[in-house]
Amino acid sequence: MAEKVLESHVVRGTVRPGKFIVARVDRLMVHEVLGSRVIPLLDRMGVTRVWDPEDIVVVNDHWAPAPDIRSAVIHRRNRQFVSEHGIPHFFDVGKGICHQVLPEAGLARPGELIVGCDSHTNTYGAFNAFATGLAATDSAVIIATGKCWFRVPESIRVEIEGEFPEMVTSKDLILRVIGELGTDGANYMAVEFHGGLVDRMSVASRMTTCNMSVEAGAKTAMMGVNDAVREWLKRRAPGADWDAVEPDEDAEYYRVMRIDLSEEELGPMVAGPYLPTNVRPVSVYEGIRIDQAFLGSCTNGRLEDIALAAQVMEGHRVHRSVRFIVTPASREVYLEALRAGYIEALTEAGAVVTNPTCGACVGGHLGVLAGNEVCISTSNRNFRGRMGDRESQVYLASPATVAASAVTGKITDPRSVV
Repeated sequence: MAEKVLESHVVRGTVRPGKFIVARVDRLMVHEVLGSRVIPLLDRMGVTRVWDPEDIVVVNDHWAPAPDIRSAVIHRRNRQFVSEHGIPHFFDVGKGICHQVLPEAGLARPGELIVGCDSHTNTYGAFNAFATGLAATDSAVIIATGKCWFRVPESIRVEIEGEFPEMVTSKDLILRVIGELGTDGANYMAVEFHGGLVDRMSVASRMTTCNMSVEAGAKTAMMGVNDAVREWLKRRAPGADWDAVEPDEDAEYYRVMRIDLSEEELGPMVAGPYLPTNVRPVSVYEGIRIDQAFLGSCTNGRLEDIALAAQVMEGHRVHRSVRFIVTPASREVYLEALRAGYIEALTEAGAVVTNPTCGACVGGHLGVLAGNEVCISTSNRNFRGRMGDRESQVYLASPATVAASAVTGKITDPRSVV
């Protein structure tokens, strides 16, 4: 699938694994790195006009609202840039996290080549797009030219069959996958997800799965178009032209992984410090005391995640020694959760519900950890110092496991709470 998308966008070069090409980019997403690093690069390059204002998306999300003067200055630079260049797709403070609001706006479509100045841009592969994260210099060149260089990746095929057991989610599944692949098992490769379970996944679950593929080194992650995606695009990108991409029947893969949940007893999974791939069944870490539980991020801050947490919390309260922070991924998600009663239920149970933002996930604000504190989080990374002090510890888990742990004050199998 990755090769087919690149083939339809190539400007120069031969699309073959390992070869370098120049390709036309459909869309570029930039967040605070625009104001902190990209704009200074554009100034040094002498760029005075962008390649296409319609195809640039700007989001203020990582430190939003600004918790300090430096963040406020960056946000102001972004606003000025958007105004000066007439960029219509601007999501300011309060709109939400880039990887949620861009698809909500119908700006992630099948067959597209999308670049983001954020490593978790892989998320848009849930919509059958070749989506990848690049750094500031490449983003600046794309803003100026609409093109970028790529090395054509080899592909890994992951076939998933069966059904999710009770209190097991796509987060547990992708932790299981990257735990097997390791930190570089998919390094600069395209990961394709196929199979009956993938075809039945909700949009939110697909986004979670593609989002975390980068933790195994994946350049991109892609899924075919299912009914959930078709309905999503029908509502959010009416009239947009797109062509779904599927692999040829005789496509060659670097590796094929097969997971059948009707044969494999997949349970809740947890990644311990300090690697997302340090994955074990929840029973291995069960009983470890926590100071904070965090539900949010571009990985698991969507409506179905908040709904699952509210289900687990029903009839319970947050443990007196735990801070349970809930951060919806977007304003739309926040309002939907509010209307459904989830925000009220979680707040009454003792959770702290924040505005949509990256917040605690990146250790920016709204949940920074002190030294030796322990957090169980639905986010995507648990590197040393990721959420605060370098001596803090972060365990990654599903919304169900995080909510159950918030109830007991220690890492807990959600099946024992519900």
